[in-house]
Amino acid sequence: MRKELLFAFTAFFFMSLSAITGAYALENGEQEKILLEEQKDFNGDGKTENMTLLGISSEDEDNFFKKLTIQVSDEKETKADITMDGGYNPNLELYDLDGDKQEEMFLTISDNERNSRKRYQLFDFNGTEIKEVAIPELPVMTSSFKDDYKAELVIDGLKTYNFDLYERKNTYEQLGLYQNGHLNESTELIINPFTSLKPSRYKQKFSLEGKQIISGIAAIDKIAYLETVWTSKKDGWKLEKFKVKEISSKTK
Repeated sequence: MRKELLFAFTAFFFMSLSAITGAYALENGEQEKILLEEQKDFNGDGKTENMTLLGISSEDEDNFFKKLTIQVSDEKETKADITMDGGYNPNLELYDLDGDKQEEMFLTISDNERNSRKRYQLFDFNGTEIKEVAIPELPVMTSSFKDDYKAELVIDGLKTYNFDLYERKNTYEQLGLYQNGHLNESTELIINPFTSLKPSRYKQKFSLEGKQIISGIAAIDKIAYLETVWTSKKDGWKLEKFKVKEISSKTK
């Protein structure tokens, strides 16, 4: 009899704990939503898996998710999952970026509601686990303002770009960066991270096409766009081509 009472009490305790936990989550307005479902044969074994993107959202902001989870399962069980920090308007796409006939998961997340600052993550499912794959690293660059309202950008080992910023003369003089065309102190340009990174095509295979902004004295002082194309190799990513497009201060 004592054992039966103990089992009954234990069951009641866990049921009560579950109810309290559920009530706490409800009070905080959090709920898990299915954001995307797709069926694919991820690892080429002839069996179809179900990929699901889940997000924990708040009642206050429908398009913001505190945490995101990618889950791969079959009819019987969850095979693998991985959780990462959330954000606004998450989007998950499937591409065979490395040419191995197995699709990778490309996740885009906005860090703000205006979608002006984004993060990019890449994941691979090998049949038993989901692993994050490194995205391309930005090329090594050095930069500096020069006398006479000029600036220089050096992409290490590849090319040097010179910018004529004379049309910004008045602004730079007022802010004290220059005095009568002479640079007051050594100052670097602002090299921003990827503002855009998206799958594209390069020579009949998938690639990643990146875009970043080169700014002057502040983020709003846009000088140029750096556009890059990357292809996946066994030892990482290869920079296939790049282009710098100068931005006029009168048209930005």
